[in-house]
This record gives sequence, structure tokens and C-alpha cells, in this order.
Amino acid sequence: MTQLWAEGVPIDVEAQEEAPVAFRWQKQRRRVRAIVEQWIVHDEWWREEVWRHYFQVETGDALLCVLYHDLLAGGWRLERVYD
Repeated sequence: MTQLWAEGVPIDVEAQEEAPVAFRWQKQRRRVRAIVEQWIVHDEWWREEVWRHYFQVETGDALLCVLYHDLLAGGWRLERVYD
């Protein structure tokens, strides 16, 4: 079953040139094997601004995940893990 966290789960990310190369989730380091897709959301400036750089990644242990870097707050979050 796909897991979705609307506000994301805070994670530690190792990045190179602003792209994730590894992250820590469930006490395990997950190496990013491939960035499948990426996009930027910059919206709702009239209310609470959202500015995020999303990455759909495949890990070395075959997880497909969506991570995002909150460009306003500066942290990384895990938003979705596909099964």
C-alpha cells in the first residue's frame, strides 16, 4: 500500500548540486539510484507561500519515493513511498 504524508516526514538528505544522492528513513541510509522526475511548486503567495523542489527517486533497494526540499524553510521531507 502506498504511504502518503501530506506535510511530509522530516528526513536527513545528502545532496550534490541540490539533488538528493542519499537519505535516511526508518533508521536506514537509502542511496538514490535514479532521479525519475523532478518539479518545482511555487504557489499560494496570497496566503501561505509554498515553494518546494520535488524529486521522485528510485533507491538502491528498489523503493520509489517522492522527496521534497522546502525552499523557504530549508529542510527536506519524504512525502510518499510507493509499493
